[in-house]
Amino acid sequence: MEWKYKVFTVDHFLNSQRNLSIEELLNNYGKDGWELVGILQSLCKTLGKPSKLDSDLIVFKKSEYNS
Repeated sequence: MEWKYKVFTVDHFLNSQRNLSIEELLNNYGKDGWELVGILQSLCKTLGKPSKLDSDLIVFKKSEYNS
């Protein structure tokens, strides 16, 4: 099975459709076959190395078969 991923900054995701609640935003992506798989925080520990994240990210995945 193969997966597609969508990654947004949390700010972009929350502001993409300001008239919708967070639940409504998530349900809309769910209706399109996307599943929330995680949040990547920019403040994650990187053992002294620079972080690759400039901001918090929200990650969705979807099976290629749901396209």
